[in-house]
Amino acid sequence: MGSTVLISVRPGRTRAALVENGVLTDLLVFDDARQSLVGNIYLGRVEKVVGHLAAAFVDIGGGVSGFLAAAEARSPGQDATADISACVTEGQAVVVQVQRDGFEDKGPKLTARVVLNGRALILTPYDPGVRLSRRIDGEAERARLETVARDLGRPDGGFILRTAARGLPSTDLAREADALRQAWADVAERGASGTPPMLLSDASNPLLHILRDFTPAGVGRIVIDDIPALAGARAWCRSNAPDLTDRLDSHAGPASLFETVDAKTGSGGDDSVEAALEEALSPSLALPSGGSVLFAETPALIAIDVNVGGAVHGGRGPSVLATNLEAARLIARQIRIRNLSGLLVVDFVSTKNKKDQAKVLEAVKRAVAGDPSNVFVGGFTRFGLLEMTRRRNRPSLASLLMAPCRPCDGHGHVLSALSIAYKALDQLARAADATPAVRLSLVASPAIVAALQGPAGRALAAINERFGRQFPVVGDDQRAADDFQIIYDGGNDHDR
Repeated sequence: MGSTVLISVRPGRTRAALVENGVLTDLLVFDDARQSLVGNIYLGRVEKVVGHLAAAFVDIGGGVSGFLAAAEARSPGQDATADISACVTEGQAVVVQVQRDGFEDKGPKLTARVVLNGRALILTPYDPGVRLSRRIDGEAERARLETVARDLGRPDGGFILRTAARGLPSTDLAREADALRQAWADVAERGASGTPPMLLSDASNPLLHILRDFTPAGVGRIVIDDIPALAGARAWCRSNAPDLTDRLDSHAGPASLFETVDAKTGSGGDDSVEAALEEALSPSLALPSGGSVLFAETPALIAIDVNVGGAVHGGRGPSVLATNLEAARLIARQIRIRNLSGLLVVDFVSTKNKKDQAKVLEAVKRAVAGDPSNVFVGGFTRFGLLEMTRRRNRPSLASLLMAPCRPCDGHGHVLSALSIAYKALDQLARAADATPAVRLSLVASPAIVAALQGPAGRALAAINERFGRQFPVVGDDQRAADDFQIIYDGGNDHDR
């Protein structure tokens, strides 16, 4: 079946899903109210150098201070043990790039080792030499790309050939290399004449990020449900990724894109991508042959518990090993979809058989091998827990879409008012498309109305502008926090 990328563009929120062989394997959510800074390049000013932390705090503008560790501040060739004070000084202007968004009380993680991403190449302006991604397989292809790479290299910077470079002609790679060099020259020129703090390069465009960094090499189709976004994608692909141009396709119809594409759920059944996404927000998933896997996010770590339930009983049903192997595959897929990162601790069904434990460990390593975020599987502890780490690059799915549940005193999570507000706007837009001559209004709980008047206000204004009329939003104190209705002229309504 191959791989398909689905891109759903709605006012205020863009979502992308990767479906491989009928299984949802990855997901991205971009929220206008919570824009990511990852990839942005700034001319920052060093606010403070903290020796005991081996780091500096850098003002990048907008009241944001980023964290620059000594390891990320050292220039190529500098002594690897050099102290942070040998790298930067207070008040110094420094070009930095955001590696990871801030979370909780932590600021964004920065690096002075700036790179520029292309579809097939990564420009490393401070690091000469050319390298190939380890994921590029095949001796003949690697040998060909190594020959191409030698022609690309220059003393004033280097390149990393990404997996998308596989199979591309040398002319396409040379054209992208020239474009990246020109882009870096523009950034360097602005940095040389600018005054910190200053944004030098904005990487926040969701559509370009999806096409460049999220779309795998050899993708079969890229389906987009928004006509202007599709036009923008075609224009970008013609200039930057010609191999993707004929794979772009449009989606239209009353049902949403994610509802019309099939995907297997964690329990093994067939459903839609939307259902698989909703499943990824559940704290507990059933295993196809019985048992379950529980996911708990805490500030310190991600705890994952495999429960046997009724899966193993009186010699009937699957063995403990079979249950654990099944759970290993589900966990690997779910940590990628949910974007769980940091320290992950898995409590598999207990077994004293060392050979079975080794098989589970090997199964986990195989299952996470395709994850684009670096996953390090450390092995089992003396208490029988499997430890692994996954690179943190963006907020988890739950932190983007969920909020603490007030009735249970924050011990559980429900969809956030902002997420429900975006759902309401999506349904409102579809209703307006289907009934252009009918007056529509939206009645919702105070929490949803507050979101529509606050962080989702720009999305509501975009829908009003798109249809050339105002859609009244009315609060109703009697509604549950997650409840809304679309009211049609004449008293008809549509529940969420």
